[in-house]
Amino acid sequence: MHTAIRATMGSTPYYVTTMKVSDLVQIARPASEHEEWATTGLTERLQRELNSSRVRTEIAPYLANSPDRFFGALILLLDADEEPEFEPFSDLAKNLPKAYRAAMSKESFGFLTIDSGDRIILDGQHRFAALREVVIDRTVEGSHARDVADDEVTIIIVPRISIQHTRKIFNKVNRYAKNTSRGDNILTSEDDGFAILTRRLADDDGPLAGRNHKGEALVNYKTNTIADRSVQLTTLSAAYETVRIIAEHYTMADDLNEKKTHVRPSDDILDAGYEQVQGWWTTVLDGMPRLKYGRDNTKVLPELRAKDADYGLLFKPATHMVLFQALSQILKRDPGLTLKDAVERTYKVDWKITSPLWRDVLINSAHNILTKKENYNLSADLLTYLVVGDKMTANDTENLRLRVAAARGEDDGTFKLPDYLSP
Repeated sequence: MHTAIRATMGSTPYYVTTMKVSDLVQIARPASEHEEWATTGLTERLQRELNSSRVRTEIAPYLANSPDRFFGALILLLDADEEPEFEPFSDLAKNLPKAYRAAMSKESFGFLTIDSGDRIILDGQHRFAALREVVIDRTVEGSHARDVADDEVTIIIVPRISIQHTRKIFNKVNRYAKNTSRGDNILTSEDDGFAILTRRLADDDGPLAGRNHKGEALVNYKTNTIADRSVQLTTLSAAYETVRIIAEHYTMADDLNEKKTHVRPSDDILDAGYEQVQGWWTTVLDGMPRLKYGRDNTKVLPELRAKDADYGLLFKPATHMVLFQALSQILKRDPGLTLKDAVERTYKVDWKITSPLWRDVLINSAHNILTKKENYNLSADLLTYLVVGDKMTANDTENLRLRVAAARGEDDGTFKLPDYLSP
């Protein structure tokens, strides 16, 4: 028996209650484990394929390690021939004061008793699988793993009306559900160290803080790209990637990566990470005067980003990711270089969008960014070669030559890389 709220939406009756995790994982199961549904082929239609790896490496560790763990409601289909028994409070408490009787006149509050039927997870199978992984299978360790069994989760119980009705519910729940954007995740996460440091860059006195002449944030958090006429400097997504690159450069990534830690990094770790992140961005802006000028004079950003502008490519978010990846590689190739030296050398590269240097490597024939990861990696490697080509092995240089030739569709027997920059 559970206290519950009885309600109806459209033609669908449902009940809202809470249940201890230890009870839920014993009585419920995903549709894929229901014999009748599995054999009739309904599983494929009614359930998304369970991503076991995501359950074990992300969701279950989050539950086992986070004291602030929280899930939204799970939708549970009661696959039974009879409706569950619901007894309204108003029937059981005749002597309630008048004010309370009025509040319960709709008979929405009461006790729910379920004596039979299968309990099938209609929505939330990954969350349910993670709960079961922690409580029953116990394959995931964590400081809060033993506490999860006593957690209470909200359950929306939908009685079976017909298989067609159930299909409709599943279809609409998943069709209209919208994942949060990457920008939203970066803005709101309190456990992802990369996100926290990215927000610091764009907040208060960070090197990417402030607003443009229109009152907009200097960093665009709504989309992952920037239009040519935009008066914002970069995107939150691109800034996030630069933070990740810097953290990896200093082998701090595991301490900041939510998928590794599952909880918020300590303040000491965050402060140490921000010191590096803030230092890199400040050095880049100081060592690339045109980029800094654009940050401080947002009205001219569209002109600076124009395809024929001398440093136009520096005002593309994709370039910021490529640049920081290259800087990390440059410093590893030549440990004697300082970051300041590396930035000043990369600034000497031809950053014009129409430059033949970037054709089919980072820029396509229409002068738009090539957005595949392989293009970003190739561009970073080419930039690394241009700055510290003298520090690369002959095999690495030859491999790069073949990759650039292939990207441009040129004869790899005759294609030559451009000369690298002199120190």
